[in-house]
Amino acid sequence: NLEVCAITDTVYVELRKSLPPYNILDSAMGLGGLGNAHVFNFEKPVDGVGYYIVVKHRNSIATWSKSGGEIFTDGILNFDFTPAASQAYDNNQVLAGIYYSIYTGDVNQDGIVDLSDIVAIYNAAGSFVTGYVTTDLNCNNVVDLTDLLYAYNNSSIFVSVKRP
Repeated sequence: NLEVCAITDTVYVELRKSLPPYNILDSAMGLGGLGNAHVFNFEKPVDGVGYYIVVKHRNSIATWSKSGGEIFTDGILNFDFTPAASQAYDNNQVLAGIYYSIYTGDVNQDGIVDLSDIVAIYNAAGSFVTGYVTTDLNCNNVVDLTDLLYAYNNSSIFVSVKRP
């Protein structure tokens, strides 16, 4: 689920080794959001080995799965970020309705929601930008004060990537 997007949207999912330096083993793209189950296929995981799952979205904080990693069994791993904040590393999620969700607002994808993101959204709103753009945090195809408030609120609580 994406914090404020009331749509499914493209997400990028990385499968990373659970030991330093946490190298990327595999990745996949697909749809995510709205608390619905989505299937991502990976070619390279080994059963019984721990992996971190990292979810990335066009204007959200990259979110790592909980500490310790996840294990495939018979080539399958079922993992759900939405039932609890603790499903994300260092509880790095927010309750959005009935589901926990990744934080929004990192429009420049530098790992933190900060003034640079707020300025980008402010400038886009002032220019009446519309469409499928990174500065539209609530996915209504219009960049406006609502998007700016989401970023401001998340920056004020120092939302950033949390990883091992």
